[in-house]
Amino acid sequence: MKYSALTWVKATIDESLKQTRQALQQFVEYPSDTAPLQQCVVWLHEIYGALKVLELQTARLLVQDVELTIKFLLAGKIENNESTYDVLMRALVQLPNYLDHLAIVQRDMPLALLPLLNELRALRKQQALTANSLFTPDFSVTIAHLKAVSLPDDKLKKYMQQMRAAYQKGLATLIKNPKQPQEGLKFIYTVMQRLQQATGTAPVSKVWWVAEGIVEALLHKGLGIDKNIVNLLKQLDALINQAAQHGNAALRAPPPKALLTNLLYFAGIARSKGKQITAVKTIFQLNDYLPSESTLAAARLEFSGPDIELMKIVVTLLQDDFARVEENLDIFNRADNPSTTELSPLVALLRDMANTLGLLGLTIQRQSMLAQAALILDITEGRKPPELPTLLKIANALLKISAAVDILAVQGVHAKQRLQQSPETEYSETPQFDIVLSAVVKEAKTELAQVIQPLVTFIDTGTQDDSLLDVPGRLKQVEGFLSVVSHKRAAQLLAQCNKYIEKVFIKEATVPAEDKLKALADVLISIELYLDTLAGNPMDADDILDVTEKRLKGLSGQ
Repeated sequence: MKYSALTWVKATIDESLKQTRQALQQFVEYPSDTAPLQQCVVWLHEIYGALKVLELQTARLLVQDVELTIKFLLAGKIENNESTYDVLMRALVQLPNYLDHLAIVQRDMPLALLPLLNELRALRKQQALTANSLFTPDFSVTIAHLKAVSLPDDKLKKYMQQMRAAYQKGLATLIKNPKQPQEGLKFIYTVMQRLQQATGTAPVSKVWWVAEGIVEALLHKGLGIDKNIVNLLKQLDALINQAAQHGNAALRAPPPKALLTNLLYFAGIARSKGKQITAVKTIFQLNDYLPSESTLAAARLEFSGPDIELMKIVVTLLQDDFARVEENLDIFNRADNPSTTELSPLVALLRDMANTLGLLGLTIQRQSMLAQAALILDITEGRKPPELPTLLKIANALLKISAAVDILAVQGVHAKQRLQQSPETEYSETPQFDIVLSAVVKEAKTELAQVIQPLVTFIDTGTQDDSLLDVPGRLKQVEGFLSVVSHKRAAQLLAQCNKYIEKVFIKEATVPAEDKLKALADVLISIELYLDTLAGNPMDADDILDVTEKRLKGLSGQ
């Protein structure tokens, strides 16, 4: 919920951060004037308040550290030099990207900001933060398999006393023989399971359940036994004692936050793959809080990249280039006697666009753009004819690249990984796809309508004319349109129909029998109905194609 609420105030925060960056830059240029720096403190404090309300702890911590560092700078407690400006500016660039990540991905990754936070703290000569200090797991998760249990106080207290005695025996054995911990750990493991059975769905059961995972990891050598682990196990003894002393009243109290946090931290860094530790990591989503180093490195790269505001400027320039390419291709395609030299300027333009895509991190789209530039170069130099299928292939590729760029403008650097993993599927999710599809359907229906009259004229007169000879070409265009929008089955069925028309009406110049004519009419009507489904008609497209296929079999006599 807090990430969704961020979207309500993010525009205001972004504007304040933009003004803060500009004010810092103004101070860098005129360091004798501290007024811009004082205004930075005001804006940052307002942002801090908003993030505090939203309970965005890591983002709030970063804003607080930037504000404190600027206050130290104003007070002359840190050096007024390029290194200080660099750290502050990087923080003000990464913060909006980090907020973009929270709003879009809706998953926190505080450790990605740890190096930057410690750079700010180092300027103020403060102690560095540890990974554990930024670990803030969600305690509200439910452990589904736990069942409600209700024991009378006297029975519960007695049972917990027995469990504490067993636990202390296991803990003492472990402490006495840390190099041979198996016996003591097995004791503790069994106690944790029995405690869960006794306390059921009580809040404290989460502690026993997580501790069971920790002990399993210790048994499987996924964690090492050190003083921190032993200290946590000692704290568990105190928690068992509370239940033994106070019974059900102790079960109603929330478990100690620090204890559960530390248990979950060690569960998160455990290297073993046992059933229990895996379940703990999954239920508490610990991999999100304690990701791998490669994941953290990728996130830091994203946060340090241009923010969405800057990305939108770049995308706007790119879309102007896309419009120029589209206009040139459209003019060439519609010309009666087009000259391939007219396409020559597009080669350099597409290569420049490819370079921009590379700078934006869209490597797959860059490769595709270079491939289209190479195709157009082949056409202009006569190595490849400017046939409709080739031009459609180029147009289709450019539309998909354009759609990817549009997504990048909305989601910024956080869309990169998704676009690189599945660039084909992303295009169909954009509003641009619906616009293109609507235009394709309209054009295809126009071509299909111009096919009917020449066929009717031939059936009536038995005379071939130029319009009849154009029919196969028109149907090939409709087939191409269907292929562009990935409706391959419909395109293949139309191709079969086209072969029949070309063979019977043009090569053999014969009028088919009545049943064949009816089947042909049904096929053409079905294709038109199918195009209507693409435009939003609620008819079942698969049923229409099934009918089309059946009538085609009637044409071929099968």
